[in-house]
Amino acid sequence: MAMKYRAFWEALVVSLFIFGLGFVLGVLLENSRSQDLGVLYAQSETDLLDAQILSSMLENSNYSCEKAIQKNTEFGDKIYSDSVKLEEYSGSSQLSRLTDSQHRKYDLLRTIFWVNSIKITEQCGKRFHTVVYLYDYNTDNIEEKSKQAVFSRALTELKEEFGSELILIPIAKNMGLSSLDLMLEKYSLTGTTILLDENQVFSSVETLSNLKSKLASDRVSILLN
Repeated sequence: MAMKYRAFWEALVVSLFIFGLGFVLGVLLENSRSQDLGVLYAQSETDLLDAQILSSMLENSNYSCEKAIQKNTEFGDKIYSDSVKLEEYSGSSQLSRLTDSQHRKYDLLRTIFWVNSIKITEQCGKRFHTVVYLYDYNTDNIEEKSKQAVFSRALTELKEEFGSELILIPIAKNMGLSSLDLMLEKYSLTGTTILLDENQVFSSVETLSNLKSKLASDRVSILLN
């Protein structure tokens, strides 16, 4: 009887130890991820300010468009890779409140970057495609979630195919950003939508093939500019 009693307590202690170790490791992992998000945001903020300054310099002097376009394109690629990591972290329940806050900051940065990309195109001509993907963050609508999953997958494939020729800017439009609301009003955008080069709207799954065709048909002219 004493042997069974001892075995029971040994098993209980081992179980509690494993549970406690898992909990501690989980907390450490979440803390590490939150620090990663903070570092990513700080780097993105600095890079965007750099791109904005380059854009402003173009307005009043003969600074190279090539440099501004290169910096803008590099930041666009970074925005895309950061968005992938942010969505991965969003699946963590421990980080949900933090990522909501960080997501809003990133959406503001992406909106500023969108405006900056428009300015560079106006000053230097069309040297890249700007694809703005507008969606609802954390929506409870099942149909909308399904549509967003299709759009996201299609845009990922397009980004992989066209690379730096395509600046992909995913922005959650339901984060209460006044600057973004003005842009949505300016271009009459509602719902889950893709805006190509500020002049073509794709708002249904059926039109995604048209988006790819348009990008492919413009590819030669973009490269020759």
